[in-house]
Amino acid sequence: MTDRVVHFLLHVPRCAGTTVEAHFQAALGPGLLHAPRWHNPLRAFLGELRALDPADPRLTAVRIVTGHSMGARLKRHFPGTEIRESVLLRDPLGFHVSLYNHRVASHRTGSGPAPPEFARWYAMQRRNPVSRFLLNHYYDQRIPALYRLSSAARLSFLEARLRDFWFVADYRHADEMIAGISREMGIAEHAGRKNVTAAPALTPESLDPTMRARIVAENSVDQALWERWKDRGWRAEAHDPQAPSPALPGNNALGYLASDLATFLRRSLRL
Repeated sequence: MTDRVVHFLLHVPRCAGTTVEAHFQAALGPGLLHAPRWHNPLRAFLGELRALDPADPRLTAVRIVTGHSMGARLKRHFPGTEIRESVLLRDPLGFHVSLYNHRVASHRTGSGPAPPEFARWYAMQRRNPVSRFLLNHYYDQRIPALYRLSSAARLSFLEARLRDFWFVADYRHADEMIAGISREMGIAEHAGRKNVTAAPALTPESLDPTMRARIVAENSVDQALWERWKDRGWRAEAHDPQAPSPALPGNNALGYLASDLATFLRRSLRL
């Protein structure tokens, strides 16, 4: 059994990943590795083609791998090493409101265009973004393979793998995850907040109840994933035994393709 441990901290957007990365970057310096990102519009089809150099001597000092573009395939660069995977999740209502607020804040600072009002903006977003991000980026389910997975298959695929994770929880448990891993490494446990919108334009409560219900219904995979894993934390068992097993459709794989094409057209035409 190896004595070396490397943590893979999955950085799902809008799930406190910037706070996590900043803490460990400050404490570890070159001991934290940001997975290289390939800036190409075909990335979802071809995968993250930018790879690490296995002969890079810096890999021997790495204690944490993170970043939006990290994938499970990077494990091969750490042979004989115990890989401990962790991820923070977010409910779909909170995710979309947070992302919208981020877009508004970017516009206020001059670093991005103004988003339309929320209902129009939401219509331009892909459904189940958290589970899609994990499948497409971390587990390399590229297009078209991604569109062979129904809602039931997507949840089943992810849950089968999350059972082996070191830590899984809602993003509000970020401090708990940071403190636990920091204690193990012998570094400071407290992390300051990063990438937090100071004056949010919206809150989940400010949305119309019909819109809130729509977001939950249209992102049922992410909702189920969050409900079943939000409080799992360090526990050895899998998802929350009190969370019911959802009756997700098993024959709607092509529905994702139709939905994503419609979203693409709305974004392109600004409908």
